[in-house]
Amino acid sequence: MRWIDIFLPEPGKSAEFDAICAEAAAAAAHLESIQKRDGLDAVTVTDGMSAVGRLLFKALNEARPGALAPERHRAGFTSLDISDPVYDGLVGFHLVGRDEQLDLPWIWLHNGLEFMFRGHPLCVGAQPADPALQEIQRPWVMRQLRSRFLVGQHGETNLPAILSQLLGKKNQPPQILFVPGHGDRRIRGLIFREAEVVMSALDGGSLGRPLGSVFVPDGAVTPADLAAKSLAYQALHYAGPTSEAAQYDASEGQYWMNRMLEEAAQLPDHQWEELAGMEGEVLGVDPITSMLDDISERYHREGGVSVPVGQEARAESGGTVRPAAVEQGGWLLPDGPVDPLQISRGGGMPPLVFSNSYRALPQLGRRCAAAGASTFIGPMVPLYSRPARHFAGRYYAAMAAGWCAGAALWQAGAAIRDEFGREHPAWLSYGIQGSGSLALPYL
Repeated sequence: MRWIDIFLPEPGKSAEFDAICAEAAAAAAHLESIQKRDGLDAVTVTDGMSAVGRLLFKALNEARPGALAPERHRAGFTSLDISDPVYDGLVGFHLVGRDEQLDLPWIWLHNGLEFMFRGHPLCVGAQPADPALQEIQRPWVMRQLRSRFLVGQHGETNLPAILSQLLGKKNQPPQILFVPGHGDRRIRGLIFREAEVVMSALDGGSLGRPLGSVFVPDGAVTPADLAAKSLAYQALHYAGPTSEAAQYDASEGQYWMNRMLEEAAQLPDHQWEELAGMEGEVLGVDPITSMLDDISERYHREGGVSVPVGQEARAESGGTVRPAAVEQGGWLLPDGPVDPLQISRGGGMPPLVFSNSYRALPQLGRRCAAAGASTFIGPMVPLYSRPARHFAGRYYAAMAAGWCAGAALWQAGAAIRDEFGREHPAWLSYGIQGSGSLALPYL
C-alpha cells in the first residue's frame, strides 16, 4: 500500500485553518453529551461524527487544496506488498501535524458524501510516513528499511517471500504484553477473555507462520512491573473499560470495580453470561464494562445515585454516595494509576501500543509517543465493550496477516462496519497516531 503525506499548517500560521479546527474540536467534545443523552451507539453519534468530519475536510481542503487526491506518485511511503490485492492496492493518507492537531479525529474526515475512512486508511503523526525521515531510528525502522533490499528465492520482493530472512536467526515472533486494567481474582478471568480474542486473532495469520504472540502474566501487572518490563516486549495491549473512565473511590476502593463485584461475585460464569446476553461467545471485557454501562446510565438518568445503597453507606458518606472524580489520562492498575512518563523512566515504551480503554487516543496518544511509542491505537470516544472487543480482534487478525498498523485499523473498521452496520459509530471510534507503516514482522 501507499501512504501519501499531507502536511498540516503549523499552529498559528493559518488563522482560518486554526479557527475551523477549533470549531471541530468543540463539536467533537460535544459528542460525549450526545452519547449520554441518546446512548453510546445512537445514530446521532455517527451524525455528529460526520458533522465534525465535514469541518475538518473544509479546513484541510482550504489549507491544502487537492491534498486528498489519491495519486500514488505523491510524496509518501510504499509498504511492501503482501500478495493481497486489497492491501496492495490501498492508498492511505498520513497527516503530519503538531501538538493539539494530533488529537483531532481526522479519521472522521467527510467529503459531504461519505467518510474518507471508508475508502482510505488515515493516520496522523508528528513525522512523515517515510521511516527514513524520522528523527529517531528505532530498531524496527532499520529492519523495515532493510526489508526493501531483500529478495526472495525467485526474485520476489514481497513480504511473504522475504519473511524468513527478515526474522533472521531469532525466528521468534514479537511478543505483546497483555496488561489488564485491574487484578481482582474474582473478575480477573472475565477481563482476560479479551486476551483470548487477541491470541485467537494472532494464531490465524495467513503467511504460514505466526507474526506475533501474546504474553499474559499470571499475577497482577503493577506500575513498577510495567516500567521495568516494558522494553522486554515489542508491543503492549492494555484492556480496560471503554465506556467510562476507570476511577478510584476514596470510601469504597475502585468504584467501577466494586459496583460490578456486588452484582457479579455470587454468579457462576454461565449465569453471568446469560444475564449479560453473551452466552456461548468468546468474551472480552464485556462482563465488566457492560455492567459499567448500566451503572453509568442509571447514574446519569437518576440524578447522581448510580445504584441503590444501604443506609449505613449513606450515613458514613454524609448522606451522599456518588462516583469519585475521574482520574484523567492514565492507565488504572491494581495498586494505582500509571502515566506513560513512568514507563519511559524505566526504559521506554514498546514500539506498538494498543490501549483499549476510555478515550485512550486523545488522552494518551501524544504522551505515549513522548515516552517512546512509535504507533498508538485507541478509542477516540466512549463505546460499549462488545464492539470494542470485536474491533481489537479484527485489528490483530489483520496484523497477523502482515498488514501494517494503519491499514489494519482500516480493515478492522470495515469489518466492524459490516458487522454492526454503517450507522453504528463503532467503526469510526478508533484512531491511530504515529507510524502507520509499522508491521509485526519488523518488530
